[in-house]
Amino acid sequence: MILTKKIYLIVLLLFGFTQMAFSQELQLNEDPKVAQLMRTWVDANRTEQRLEGWRVQIMASTDRTQVEQGRNRFRSEYPEVAATSVQEQPYYKLRVGAFRTKQEALMFISTLTGWSGSYPAKDANIHPRDFLEQ
Repeated sequence: MILTKKIYLIVLLLFGFTQMAFSQELQLNEDPKVAQLMRTWVDANRTEQRLEGWRVQIMASTDRTQVEQGRNRFRSEYPEVAATSVQEQPYYKLRVGAFRTKQEALMFISTLTGWSGSYPAKDANIHPRDFLEQ
């Protein structure tokens, strides 16, 4: 009888201590400047997310209109493939597709018709949606 009372008392004490431990509250006071900095950083990373990968360069010219015409022609032939033009003085370059590996870019080049001289080009500024469009 005494043993059961002791066990009962121990169980009640343990239950009381666990209730007291779980009822503790921790309050953090964050500097508003730190909170604003974190919000700015998170927002910038959501909107400016870029990945490294490969594109296929199909054209380069010093004439911007010629590259724009090439882009329009490519988009009419391959509407599902992303196409972008970049300017690297003095050239305007038309790059298409978005590939994770160089081998994927080379496989795509083998399917291109009418774009001789195409080659894979490394690109560190690819938006993730460009990978999904293909």
